[in-house]
Formats: sequence, structure tokens, C-alpha cells
Amino acid sequence: MRLNDDEIRVIRNECERLSVAYAVYLDMRKYAKFAALFGETGVLAVGGQLQGQEAIAAAMAQRSDKLRSRHVLTNTLIDVQDTEHATGVTYLTLYRYVGDASLNPAPINSFTPAAVGHYTDAFELTQDGWRFAKRELSFAFQNMEYFMRPTDQQ
Repeated sequence: MRLNDDEIRVIRNECERLSVAYAVYLDMRKYAKFAALFGETGVLAVGGQLQGQEAIAAAMAQRSDKLRSRHVLTNTLIDVQDTEHATGVTYLTLYRYVGDASLNPAPINSFTPAAVGHYTDAFELTQDGWRFAKRELSFAFQNMEYFMRPTDQQ
């Protein structure tokens, strides 16, 4: 069955919303909402692979309070496969800081991106709506200074 333009537009909007929600929930530490963006068996492949909402939520709960991040997303391209599947690519510019300054709300004087890359996504329609079936991160540029553990920084 061929989808009409309105159906394609709705699916694209839902998938783009997932991508934006991913960045906002992660950066604002809303980890339960973050994990719910994935299907029950959804995969997050970012520096390792996590499968399922429970595993994703547990891993996010381990993120240090000394980590402050902002995921800036651009160039989102969603291709609708059918009424229940879509794929996509979204570019990422990542700003992050690890250290005690993250514990207070004042701005941190660090403006260099930690990394630039892209997410490759598979989306699926579930009983709870559109969710990530898989989200995989690939870096094109990475400044390792921003990925050190707090105890590694002098």
C-alpha cells in the first residue's frame, strides 16, 4: 500500500520528534523518558550497545552528575519505508564538560565541540507509538579531552 504525502509527513514528524526528544531528555537528565523513546527491544549503540528500555535506563542512571552535555542536532533526513518502519540520519554536534563546574547551574566557559558525528536510525511503530528500533552513533571528529573521566582531569 502506497502512503500519501500527508501520511509520510506525519511519520517524518513523529520520527524527528523522537530525535529531538532524545537530545533534550538526555541533556536534562530525564532518563526514564529517554529510555521510553526506544521500543521494548530497541538498541542504543553509542560507545557500546544496549538493548531494551531497562538496560538503557540503567546505563543512563550511571551517568555522572559531573557530566554536562548539550546535543545539537541538525540535518535530519527521514525516509519512510512503510506504515510501520522508517530510517533516518541526524547530524550531531556534541558539547560536553566533565568536572565539578557541572554541579552548579552557572554557564561553563567551554565552547569547543567535544565531537561531531551522526546518528543512523531505524524507527518502528509500536503499540506505544513511534520508537527507536535502533540508534547508532558514528563520530567524524572527536576531541578526547572531553571524554575523560573526572578523576582523569587535572
